[in-house]
Amino acid sequence: MAGPDFIFQAAFLPTNALADAVRSFDFQHFSHYALQDHYCRQHGQTCSYDIYVDRQNAERLIGNLEGRHNENIWVYHSIEVCGGSLSIERGYGGYGDPFAAEERALLRWLNEQPQLALQSWQILTGGDGYAYTERARGSSAAELLDYFKSSGD
Repeated sequence: MAGPDFIFQAAFLPTNALADAVRSFDFQHFSHYALQDHYCRQHGQTCSYDIYVDRQNAERLIGNLEGRHNENIWVYHSIEVCGGSLSIERGYGGYGDPFAAEERALLRWLNEQPQLALQSWQILTGGDGYAYTERARGSSAAELLDYFKSSGD
């Protein structure tokens, strides 16, 4: 059995173009926040990176990251961009649409950007006492789009 959390991870080249591309995406349901010299879960070290959080949880989740709050947020959507790495996390599966639809739109849009090349991607599920297990993986935008068509994620 898989746990309730959903994590999508992707690597893009060139690494210096991803953050600018994501910043130019027209988010409707996510709030942007730039973290400076903060622990990055994607790289396991201190980095400066961007996080986008579903608007209903943005203030609370960012407050947790800044140390102003210490509350457990179970259901949420977040997108983190650090270097050429992109991570999408849905705590307890998230809320579904419109947030999941906007995540998929972002991924489709990124794959259309001529300055970016998707190198690899994977989807993990786990959390809440369950080990994270790989649900799917690929090395191209075509494989990712095929996965979306067949899975409903």
